[in-house]
Amino acid sequence: MKKVFALILAIAMVTVLAIGCSATPAASSAPAETKAPETQAPVETQAPETEAPAKTEAPAKTEAPADAPEGFVKGTEEINPADYPVSICMDTYNHPVHRTVQLGFLKKAEELGYTEAQVTGTDLGDSAAAWENGLQWAKSGGKGLLLWAGDESCYEVLKQIADTGCIVGIPHFNHIDNDTNKGTLPEGLSFNMACSPVLYGTQVATVLAEKCDGKEGAVQITLNTHNLTEDAADEAFRAQWEKEAANYDLSKVTILPTELEGGDLVEATSIIQGLINAHPEIIAAFGTTGNSPQSWSAAAENSGKKVGEIAIVGMDATEGNLAALEEGKVVAIVAQPLYEEAAKTMEYLDNLFRGGKVPAWTDLEAPIVTVDGEGVNGPAHHKGLAAEVTEYFKAKGMTVG
Repeated sequence: MKKVFALILAIAMVTVLAIGCSATPAASSAPAETKAPETQAPVETQAPETEAPAKTEAPAKTEAPADAPEGFVKGTEEINPADYPVSICMDTYNHPVHRTVQLGFLKKAEELGYTEAQVTGTDLGDSAAAWENGLQWAKSGGKGLLLWAGDESCYEVLKQIADTGCIVGIPHFNHIDNDTNKGTLPEGLSFNMACSPVLYGTQVATVLAEKCDGKEGAVQITLNTHNLTEDAADEAFRAQWEKEAANYDLSKVTILPTELEGGDLVEATSIIQGLINAHPEIIAAFGTTGNSPQSWSAAAENSGKKVGEIAIVGMDATEGNLAALEEGKVVAIVAQPLYEEAAKTMEYLDNLFRGGKVPAWTDLEAPIVTVDGEGVNGPAHHKGLAAEVTEYFKAKGMTVG
């Protein structure tokens, strides 16, 4: 019995112990951290590369020559130059200056294939009559005209010529900077080309101021006529002379009133001789016409002046003027680009006929030529052209006055 009782007691104790252990809850492990699923940034979807439509290139511009001035666009239209009569209209034919201009025009026209190129106008020195002849030539079918016109009195006939359909250009005389036009071309004029009389008038004042430094006497200016070019050179000379007083002693040198010598060499020489006789104090002179180196040097000699006693500066590198320079009779010559301005204006006409464009104004240089100058500033550079002018017109039975 004791053994049975002991067995029952042992079973009871084991049961109680098991119940007690089950009453203590087991420690709960914290649930594993649930990471939010990593949402990867979507792969950047690049917009499909849309190629820009191929550019439609504008037709290439025709390249102007390397030395072309601003505003020049080369024409490309095919033409037959023989169908385009061209002319230069002048009021005097037989003068070295005018012959040089004519040569530049005629030779360039021939080079470009213009078989109908001629000189029109008159040889009487009458501008109005020359322009009227130019108008009649244009009405007869002329296509391009270069007008030798020095002042505003040409503007009415200029418009009439342009109204015929003829293209008009003016070389030598500045029609864009005067008080009337103020930077624009007069109606009917397609282009204008010349050297600056303001520039060379200024340069001549400096040359003669140096010659007159510390001396006593007077300076005389003579013109062919009053026109845009010569008047501008006169005014520029006087303005620069006042400035040169700061560089040289000109306190005892006066500038006399401007006089006209005209375009005829014999008459001009007589007029200037009268000026020298009336003003023996003249020690320097600036003549703005193409005869002036010869007219002034001859008049000085006729008045008993020694060579070089009057410091003379005149215009244009013609044969007679260059000879006076080399003989020491004149100090310097302003070499207006007579041949060049005519040749280039003919090139402008040709370019306009071919549908191109040209600048309204083209400025050319006029070098000051001295006996010891070099290149364009020396006589040798200009003597060949002067001789060619004489030979060309003699071959055609014409003289160079």
